[in-house]
Amino acid sequence: MTQEFLAGVRAIVEPLLIQLGFQLEEFSDIDHCGRKASVAFFRSKDCKIQVYDAPREGEINCMIAPLDAANVLGLYDPSGKWQYLPTFAIRQGVPPEDIRDADLPEFPTTTEFLESVRRRIEKYFPIAHDGILEMSGPEHREPSL
Repeated sequence: MTQEFLAGVRAIVEPLLIQLGFQLEEFSDIDHCGRKASVAFFRSKDCKIQVYDAPREGEINCMIAPLDAANVLGLYDPSGKWQYLPTFAIRQGVPPEDIRDADLPEFPTTTEFLESVRRRIEKYFPIAHDGILEMSGPEHREPSL
């Protein structure tokens, strides 16, 4: 894992994830059929989030999954449990073109990518969290008061 990426995740994204109830579970470098990537996995009481750097795909991004999802790079997860956070907003009618981060420059730095990931989590976590819990089944939902 590039030290710049891990340091950036810890400095930029992790503070928000801690506020949302997540803790760093694992980080690693992955080689999937020659495609190298770095990924940090975070876990809360009812779901997981991963922040990854996939240079071959040209992206730094994040995904959400239920607790029973394996810690694998979501891009290559055959189970389909890892989902992009904005996917749940699109399913509720938000146009895909409204999902794009207009503040992200054409050739972003690692820091700019991670700031965009943080904004995406801030904006889409509530709806994605509800969506992941619905995918997981009623036993994973918090009881209503």
